[in-house]
Amino acid sequence: MTELAPAMDCARPLADLELRRSLSRFVEGRLRDSHASEDLVQETYLRLYDYGRTRTVANVGAFCFAIARNLIHDYLRRARTAPTRVELADEIPCPAPRIDEVLAYRERVDVLVAALRHMPPLRREVFTRQRLDGDAVATIAAELDLSRAAVEKHVTRAVADLRHALERRGLALEW
Repeated sequence: MTELAPAMDCARPLADLELRRSLSRFVEGRLRDSHASEDLVQETYLRLYDYGRTRTVANVGAFCFAIARNLIHDYLRRARTAPTRVELADEIPCPAPRIDEVLAYRERVDVLVAALRHMPPLRREVFTRQRLDGDAVATIAAELDLSRAAVEKHVTRAVADLRHALERRGLALEW
């Protein structure tokens, strides 16, 4: 398992409606395209989240506007050099997940990784071997000198620990 840097608390900036409104007005005022503007605002938050996972952001508002400004420049540069547009129907779904889904997934992963780090070592080993590596309960029990029932209890408690960690953060996950 790789070490992750402590994540910054992105819940506050993401929940800050005033910052989002200001960013939306800023971007839309320059692009004059509400759909593209919304995409760039979402991309701004995605980049903020990615950056904030490894570094501290002193002024989130200024940082978001700097990201948005760079995204606007990139967008306008691509628009100038792109061939003429072909209008697509709204019924064509995009196979890629939405940015908010990607952020929610990454946040859940961060919470689960932290919860795994705080588990007792034996419980973590049993859980990762059984659920992540796919080892059989009998194999784990024999190699760790445990009963099958003990292995199953460790897995059950690990799942409960992970679920509790998600619930504390207000995140739901289908098991």
